[in-house]
Amino acid sequence: MEQEENLAEIHDVIIQCINKAVDEFVQVEGINPEHIYQYTVVGNTTMSHIFLGVNPSQLAVSPFSPVFTKGINLSAKELGLKGNSNANLYLASNIAGHVGSDITAGIITTDLMKCDNGRLFIDIGTNGEIVLTGNGRAVACSTAAGPAFEGSSIKQGMRAARGAIERVDILEEEVRISVIGDDIPIGICGSGIIDAVGEMIRVGIVDKSGRLLGREKLIKKGISENILKHVRQNEKTNDFVLFFSQDGKKDVVISQKDVREVQLAKAAISAGVSILMKEIGITSDNLKSISIAGAFGSYIRNSSAINVGLLPEIQKDKILSLGNSAGIGASMLLLSKDCREESEKVAKRIEHIELAARSDFQDQYMMAMMF
Repeated sequence: MEQEENLAEIHDVIIQCINKAVDEFVQVEGINPEHIYQYTVVGNTTMSHIFLGVNPSQLAVSPFSPVFTKGINLSAKELGLKGNSNANLYLASNIAGHVGSDITAGIITTDLMKCDNGRLFIDIGTNGEIVLTGNGRAVACSTAAGPAFEGSSIKQGMRAARGAIERVDILEEEVRISVIGDDIPIGICGSGIIDAVGEMIRVGIVDKSGRLLGREKLIKKGISENILKHVRQNEKTNDFVLFFSQDGKKDVVISQKDVREVQLAKAAISAGVSILMKEIGITSDNLKSISIAGAFGSYIRNSSAINVGLLPEIQKDKILSLGNSAGIGASMLLLSKDCREESEKVAKRIEHIELAARSDFQDQYMMAMMF
């Protein structure tokens, strides 16, 4: 009973928040709420269930089966949403338990399903959703990448906001950083973390196993003294200082643990990609394009993503940043019945690969841990 009450409460809060957003929108745009005739909703599978007030608990246990996947049309009024009394709401199709309608919406913004051979779509976040086409098939999976790419689980990680280091370049004699808002750095966001680790790998400060090397080994590698001063040796591990504060108390540092967090996150994505390529019988040489969805994908530097092993080796001009593909796709679904019908076909065609059920996933994951 308590679980049902909690679900109802969350559902009600969601509806209230949407109605509040509608109030603000119609006021700013000068629109009569009675002229709202259509809603379109996309999100992950759990969100879709909660939005409709459907218990999502079975998504938390194997085999992670959703109550529904097919797109649903229903009365917006019956859900308690503002608008015309005849307004329709379309909840887009989910693909599987952990591959939701946000991915379906994102896919229809690309040529992924129209150009069969070697098209890879990755939505990078706490859960990394991956879709791959090739050899007449379209397959998808979800990986538990963790929060490292969003700045969480990183010692001085933060969201992409003012004061966050967003880019790092390690040159022969200096470390250059770019900070959001051109302000004094107070932390580092996801794109900065990938950049920092990618650059440390490129120049040899971090080895293939993920170990952040100490000064003695770096001297033998010919690393300059100006770069060596950024290496801070602790009792058992080493840190790399990206920014030195005046008093030394607010330095921004990448720790050995941070590097390990990046390893875990990128290995999950990389292993998922490897499993899908193995499933349909292609290699990275066959990839025609990689589309990266989500806010993180808009800021990530392609060379750094390849350096850390997050993305397969591919020509950088074949990597496309889609930005908020779910939002763009939702707009397309809102405005076009043909797009809605196409999205239903897309979701139905994609085969879901449950990584937890694959005997080879752990081996792929361990291999992907290496830089």
